[in-house]
Amino acid sequence: MRIHRILACSKANGPGSRFVVWVQGCNRHCSGCFNPDAQPSGGGSEMDITTILSGIDPECVSGLTVSGGEPFEQPEALKDLLQAARNRGLNTLVYTGYTWEELWARREPALQFCDYLIDGPYEQGNPPRCGWSGSGNQRFLVLCDGVITEDRTERESCAETGEIYISEDGTVISTGIYDGRL
Repeated sequence: MRIHRILACSKANGPGSRFVVWVQGCNRHCSGCFNPDAQPSGGGSEMDITTILSGIDPECVSGLTVSGGEPFEQPEALKDLLQAARNRGLNTLVYTGYTWEELWARREPALQFCDYLIDGPYEQGNPPRCGWSGSGNQRFLVLCDGVITEDRTERESCAETGEIYISEDGTVISTGIYDGRL
């Protein structure tokens, strides 16, 4: 799987404490993309699923979040990653620029291993309705075997959260959704 970045423990990328994987590569090129460095498919580094998941501290996290780039541009690897995370007892969340309807029509196998989906292309200037989404058209969906069981987009529990990390080499990482007053 081509990976852009990994964050071992975050509370800004879905419910609870999460292990976050940003994949590399996205052909959607949404205007105002929060993570344009993850768009080129030739960037990042290739990692196998075992290596990716070896960084998980089960005492720290309850879930895996996969963001991007566009996770569904690596469909088989995404399915394998989500399935392996589930086998470790983690819940799974995927951010995607596609809508659930588009993914369902394509019969994406990864959907069956996805507990939460934040779907839809980023729309610059469209304020989010959920603290974990980037724009107002995006939904926070609960899935069971790939089928929508609940839409939590408007729920109060989706509080706006952002985080800033400084890595050992001095790289600044900003993640989550916030209004700039962090």
